[in-house]
Amino acid sequence: MPVFFGYDSSEIDTESRRVLDENAEVLRGNPNWVVTIEGHCDERGTAEYNLALGERRAVAARDYLVNLGLPGNRLRTVSYGKEFPFDPGHDETAWRANRRAHLVITEQ
Repeated sequence: MPVFFGYDSSEIDTESRRVLDENAEVLRGNPNWVVTIEGHCDERGTAEYNLALGERRAVAARDYLVNLGLPGNRLRTVSYGKEFPFDPGHDETAWRANRRAHLVITEQ
């Protein structure tokens, strides 16, 4: 499950903690998995700014998982900024869907 963020934010809120707690349980049950946490943004803002914001989002999710006891060497981060939107729309619904950190299993 992805973690969603507020506008111009990389803060892990209560709902994000719940989602990350669930992801942590799955990862604990699969100790050979390596996960890449992808940081994404909505289309507003410059490409450079959104790459940095996406990185802050991915790192915030990674740091939370590490604080739960998951080994950092199993958690990679990458930022895609606004380059790969999940929702191609141009409204608040689309922007909300695109402000996220998405966990992808990259090795098993």
